[in-house]
Amino acid sequence: MADTSCCKIRRTTASDYEGILQLMRCSFLRDEPLHVAVGLTDEDGACLEMEKFCLETLADGLSVVAVAPGGEVVGACLNGCHEPGHVGQMEAEAESCPNPKLKKILRFLATLERRADVFGKFPEVDKLLEIRTIAVDGAWRGRGVATALMERTRQIAPELGFALIKVDCTSEFSALAMMKLDAHCVFSMKYADYCAPNSDEPVFEPEPPHTGVKTFIQIVPQGEHSSQAQFDTDRSASWGVEEFENRTTNTF
Repeated sequence: MADTSCCKIRRTTASDYEGILQLMRCSFLRDEPLHVAVGLTDEDGACLEMEKFCLETLADGLSVVAVAPGGEVVGACLNGCHEPGHVGQMEAEAESCPNPKLKKILRFLATLERRADVFGKFPEVDKLLEIRTIAVDGAWRGRGVATALMERTRQIAPELGFALIKVDCTSEFSALAMMKLDAHCVFSMKYADYCAPNSDEPVFEPEPPHTGVKTFIQIVPQGEHSSQAQFDTDRSASWGVEEFENRTTNTF
């Protein structure tokens, strides 16, 4: 069973931002497969442009954080809102990015968003909650923190009027975790099939086992009495938390 009794899972506030950024520098920014493939961060695990995107996501007010008894941030799940028609904005942001390494990733994510076409598959949905990043401090991995963060995200989704949760898994470990949570894969693409224009060379060649990206969705039951309103705790605590908490779900 997950043991998160020593940390508090709650919605983020502005006072959490610096602690979350520090956590990202030590885990997500260093470890995410596409970041590693392009050599995104400096020796300190920092990427100022990526940190800016994290702060913009935090400003949406939809993220959750795990805080230890001493007040330090030990885990974070960065969530954002997507609405139909946002792909053009993603493409524009990619082209205007001054960091050439990050630009490659942003272009890829915009392409993924267009090809996955989640809103086209669910035309009745006018907005969705996107889990963009999950990161857990190394000392707290294997204790169910990532599971608890996802559970809290699942709980706040209907409270905020979301009927659909989306996750783009750039890591094989996070994709396996989502499958074990009975999320539905609605799109997949091999990294070997994503090439630059007029080239047969893949843009990304992450280390195995990270061979591609998968987009997952979960439909959020509306109403507190739904039999599916919460994750099955026994099952979610046993799907390999140790490996998932070493990875992230999405690039940002």
